[in-house]
Amino acid sequence: MSTPSGPSASQERIDFSDGSTADLIPRPDGWAIVIDGVAQSHLGDPAQPPKLASIRWMLAALGDQAPGRAAHLGGALLALPRAVAHRWPSTTQTVVELEPALVELTRTRFPLPAGITVETGDARSWLEAHPGSEHDAIVVDIFVGNRIPPAFTSLECMTAARRALREEGRLVLNSVAGPDLLFTRRELATLRTVFEHVVMIVQGSALAGARFGNATLVASAHPIDGEAIRSALAGDPSKGALVTDLDPIIAGAAPISDADQLWSPVPNLPDASAALRLLEQTRQAVDTLRSAAE
Repeated sequence: MSTPSGPSASQERIDFSDGSTADLIPRPDGWAIVIDGVAQSHLGDPAQPPKLASIRWMLAALGDQAPGRAAHLGGALLALPRAVAHRWPSTTQTVVELEPALVELTRTRFPLPAGITVETGDARSWLEAHPGSEHDAIVVDIFVGNRIPPAFTSLECMTAARRALREEGRLVLNSVAGPDLLFTRRELATLRTVFEHVVMIVQGSALAGARFGNATLVASAHPIDGEAIRSALAGDPSKGALVTDLDPIIAGAAPISDADQLWSPVPNLPDASAALRLLEQTRQAVDTLRSAAE
């Protein structure tokens, strides 16, 4: 992977096809994609644990057995597929990414490891076109403006995912836990309608409603080895924990349908955009001083 750094590396603006933008920001340990002040993807040394807790959680959720064939709906900088490729080089992976600018970025700036194929297209349509029960793992990691769109929260979507999975296959969702947990409860209820086994990785503070955070949801028709996931999470600085008793959380919540057009809640996060701009301006000033001193 090419991760240029130092005085020659600078923040770049990425223009998306829908008119929105993102920032590609150099970091001492790699590169990050930042949207509305939130880091959505980070690339660094593949031999090191992924920088973002959400990526580490999804990697843990895949278990300790190499998936022969995996699909990732949503790509960004392909942090998770790259981590999978490093851990299990034999895994064949397909990434479906809607945004052409991100696909072009990964193909031209950050070369792909062997075994990863990237397709530009609508991930929901791709999922419904692959009902052949041929995938060992499907990961859904799609955010639009830091929210999960309705096409990837519904019963119809989860049903299509089950059809695309082998009997022992596993569905992994990068989701959220908001202060009132209403969305999370309904998403868990949706998964329970389709899959016999569902678990969740979440921080205790988010589960208690004290803060907005990520949640990794895991579903399968086959029993899920919770000990393998707990072992992978052990010692993680994020303090993410595996929750297997979901009945008190779901508590009668209704599944989500396409007709509901339900987005995940707006994240209640501090606005870091001003701080990021100041940090970049400071870095550029330091680089200028260094160049002048040479």
